[in-house]
Amino acid sequence: MTGSPSSQRIEDALRDAIASGRYAPGTKLPAERDLAAELGVSRMTLRQALETLQFQGVLRRRPGRAGGTFVSGDVPVLELGSLQGLFQQLSRAGAVVESRILLAETFPAPEDVAEALRIPAGDPAHRLRRLRFLDGEPLMLEDSWFPTERLPGFAVESLTGSVYARLEGLGWEPVRKTEDLTPSAATPEERELLSIGARHPVLRIIRTAYRSDGLPVEYAEDIHRSDSLRLRVTTGAT
Repeated sequence: MTGSPSSQRIEDALRDAIASGRYAPGTKLPAERDLAAELGVSRMTLRQALETLQFQGVLRRRPGRAGGTFVSGDVPVLELGSLQGLFQQLSRAGAVVESRILLAETFPAPEDVAEALRIPAGDPAHRLRRLRFLDGEPLMLEDSWFPTERLPGFAVESLTGSVYARLEGLGWEPVRKTEDLTPSAATPEERELLSIGARHPVLRIIRTAYRSDGLPVEYAEDIHRSDSLRLRVTTGAT
């Protein structure tokens, strides 16, 4: 992502200020009007530079009254090769992971969902859509489907913690999964929920998880902010 020469100059100036220690990790930058005046650029040029640095993980934006633009600290790592989900991995690392349930209902499965779950189209499936937060900031959107008849007693209405831990507690833990990763542009709704700008790309992960008998127990689409989490895949013996 390359901006105008003026935007590049502002990016370089802010990087230098961070590297020199003027803006330490966690520091809130001055208001846009003040920062633009200090750097001698328009607010539009400043916003372009801030969005690029946010995309690169140098800066993070927080919504609300106490929000603003902050210098990023260490970005947590999510191991895609692990069968532990986001909640289990990041909580174990000491991060605070929270969820807001956006939708939790049972619907007739659409064709693509039914095909992935290996159930007839129109059969009932639980849908759980959640906005996940890391240390109070929006991190990702999860949209998961579960085959109702294959998972008797599996309730999603109050599921704010780990889906895989719940499945494991019922004896249906996933032992294998496939994931397809695609860089993408966020929709207006996704931008609002994730508190990102129009130029900020996201990463979409389409996942199917299987239990030990080979039957799918989850079909999901996760939408990650590209600046708040580092994804890792580890292969081979350790």
